[in-house]
Amino acid sequence: MDQKKSTIALTGWSTGGHIFPLLAVHNYIKEENNNTEFVWVWEAYSLEEEVAEKARIPFVSIAAGKLRRYFDIRNFYEPLKNLTGICEGIYYIRKYNIDTVFSKGWYVALPLCIAAWIMRKKIYIHESDTISGVANKIIGKIASKVWYSFPNEFTQGWNTKYAHIGQILNPELIDQLESLEIEEKERLQVIVLGWSQGSSRILSALATIIPDLLDIDFQIVLGEKNMHLRDDFKKFPNTLVHDFLTQRRLGKILKDTDIAVTRWGATSLAELNVFGIHSIIVPLTESAGNHQSKNALYYKESFWSNVLDENKDLDLELFRLLKNFQDLRKQWLNLDSFFSPLHTIKTELFHHQK
Repeated sequence: MDQKKSTIALTGWSTGGHIFPLLAVHNYIKEENNNTEFVWVWEAYSLEEEVAEKARIPFVSIAAGKLRRYFDIRNFYEPLKNLTGICEGIYYIRKYNIDTVFSKGWYVALPLCIAAWIMRKKIYIHESDTISGVANKIIGKIASKVWYSFPNEFTQGWNTKYAHIGQILNPELIDQLESLEIEEKERLQVIVLGWSQGSSRILSALATIIPDLLDIDFQIVLGEKNMHLRDDFKKFPNTLVHDFLTQRRLGKILKDTDIAVTRWGATSLAELNVFGIHSIIVPLTESAGNHQSKNALYYKESFWSNVLDENKDLDLELFRLLKNFQDLRKQWLNLDSFFSPLHTIKTELFHHQK
């Protein structure tokens, strides 16, 4: 049976760990189904808008108000923006004939999803973290399907609306890998991922110990907020510094990396895992709902990752671990399940479109 023409609205919050999964869903579905169109709905002048334009996905902005979890005078008037956003959402749904919304959460997704619920459209959400944000908790009540990266009390129940499918990973990570064979290295290969929240603390700690770890090779990914530390690392002969890495370039580096020191969120931890990399995780203690610590605990219990407290002798603990792991070499990649979440999502959306 032929599939009818369908339009999916993508919406989700502004970190790479949420934006790239949305792009992955777009690319994976468009590769096999030309009957599906996409519209990206988010705030104007955002990273989402840049990504959408590069991918040639139509982009529209929407009004939204953030409800903070602490007392703030803005809590009395900002949520009123959602009323405007709901009206704009209804307009976009009609204009683009949107019949499905795929959301990664955060407050900007809320008005569009409410508009979709009013218009009786399908709503799907994917929760990356162990702890759902306020927006996803609300959207989850009206969603057609809720997918989780981590198992929880919902996925272990009888209700098929909730399912544990794992993290959505970007196929660009493996697009240009010439071989899946691991190149044998004489020296330990370590990547330090510093482009997430508060990573300057980790980078500063590493800068003090690298002079005593000259027999280990480091690749340091700074990110926009840490570029002021570039010269601190460039002076070391065993360190290669990157301001930013594309997904394709990152995949090539991860293939031959043994250990990662990271603050990263759930999506990025999953990327490290499928590349067979041992993670040393330093969660941000002030992350919303302490979700980074809970994500890290899951990886510690399930994959033997190390978890460090950034407030307890971080430089000494990093030095101790890296010295202990000096003879560790990666043995394999875990790519078998790479496309499983995307396949599950595509199957559900195609079934709905028929």
